[in-house]
Amino acid sequence: MNERVQAHLRKAQERLKDADAMFSLARYAGTVNRTYYAMFEAASAVLSNCGLEFDSHRAVISRFGELLIKTGKVESKFGRFLARAFELREDADYALDARAEIPRRTAEAELLKAREFVTMVEEFIKKSESKPDGS
Repeated sequence: MNERVQAHLRKAQERLKDADAMFSLARYAGTVNRTYYAMFEAASAVLSNCGLEFDSHRAVISRFGELLIKTGKVESKFGRFLARAFELREDADYALDARAEIPRRTAEAELLKAREFVTMVEEFIKKSESKPDGS
């Protein structure tokens, strides 16, 4: 596993810890922000493991879908998790209306999805490294 992949995975784990902390403080908008970034870093890790790096969030989400979801390498629910997390994070961070108010149950659900997403990516990368052709 190269250094960039390790760095993305480390950041994903840190963002999960941040999300836990925000949730424990009942900061639900902050929780969905951190859960999105945990998934974003994990998605960036798996793309980096494929030799790809992107500067934009939309590019990471799009390429994750193209390379992993559409090819069937990863369950489609993970593409939905990432896309929904991005939408929620944008609402929480930028909306000035009711969309900015994130209910506890939404934050809790996103935290569970983020944990599952990061775990899936870590396992996917480990499996890809154990294959002779690296795929």
